[in-house]
Amino acid sequence: MTLARMAVSYRHSARLLWERIKELKKAEETAGPAEKSRLGQRIKDLNTLYRETQETARFLERYYDGRCRRRGRR
Repeated sequence: MTLARMAVSYRHSARLLWERIKELKKAEETAGPAEKSRLGQRIKDLNTLYRETQETARFLERYYDGRCRRRGRR
């Protein structure tokens, strides 16, 4: 699998994560206090996964074109 194909796969995963986050936010609106707390934590965790997945996709997409810099290295 090439890096470009891996990036596409990561983008797809990110879209799925985003859809799930939207579903949980909608469910959170009608949930009780205990459920709201649990859903809020789950949303927070998924947001972290979403952000990291997006960053990884961007890293893979830019790997060969010189725009990829991580921790001060090329």
